[in-house]
Amino acid sequence: MATKTNHEVNALNALKQAFLVYPQTIKKEPRVAYAGTRGSYGEEASLAFFKQHCELFPFKTFEDVFVALSQGSIDYGVLPIENSSTGSIAAVYDLLSRYQYYIVGEEEIKARHCLLAPKGASFETIAEVYSHPQGFSQSQEFLNDYTRWKCIPYYNTAIAAAYVAEKSDPTMAAIASKRAAEIYDLEVLAENINFSQTNVTRFVVISRKIELFKNPTRVSIAFRLPHRPGSLYEIIGIFSVFSLNLCKIESRPLLKENWEYLFFIDFTGNISQNTLVNLLPIIEEKAEYFQFLGYYPQFEEK
Repeated sequence: MATKTNHEVNALNALKQAFLVYPQTIKKEPRVAYAGTRGSYGEEASLAFFKQHCELFPFKTFEDVFVALSQGSIDYGVLPIENSSTGSIAAVYDLLSRYQYYIVGEEEIKARHCLLAPKGASFETIAEVYSHPQGFSQSQEFLNDYTRWKCIPYYNTAIAAAYVAEKSDPTMAAIASKRAAEIYDLEVLAENINFSQTNVTRFVVISRKIELFKNPTRVSIAFRLPHRPGSLYEIIGIFSVFSLNLCKIESRPLLKENWEYLFFIDFTGNISQNTLVNLLPIIEEKAEYFQFLGYYPQFEEK
């Protein structure tokens, strides 16, 4: 069995310490970072989770949020981790692994994409469309009818809208929210262009340290397994023994090791401190690498 890293040992110790002061509360007027700008779904998720009692800091990229967190200039980051139509956002999973920060909460936002353009633009004048790759993926059926448009990936849907507004060029358009159109004074040429009308993005709230807010019900972990038959099956069986519900499993390739993967798992159920104290060491023992990502309240529709 591989020797455990200091982070693996410290994370489980930190979890035990967090239970000693449970439940914790969010500090007054926290500094919160998100990827995007005004009018982005990240801003909407931040305001929804923190009930607008926060100081917001927009950044261009997902990693910029992690860097700000590492520098101590913010208290929390809010990042999209999966979409109900297009699946997981791999870059965020990779960053969670690299920076080894913790998930302390989640929020769900209904994404309603619109085609936005400067005043005077029309479907006939548009030649280029800007948006985040997820915006394109979630609007692909709509875009299939306009094959002459060049789709240009941009940092974020709202940043794309701001860029199109700044250029004020009728050949340019953006895929972003209706709120972004209002903020940047753009025309809405088409509404609800995402192919799924139940299009929801799940955001996670990340912190440098483990924080246990009231009524946590979801646990996120990551691990690497020995490269031998049955190793994943053995881990999955443990959750059945503890009567826990596996609600998410994601694998990400390890960049420096071909055909080796880091598995990310979310599970829910009747999870108590005693459950975690007994369960997590069992998984850690069977894994070559183990990372505790968070124990936090699941999103509930208001």
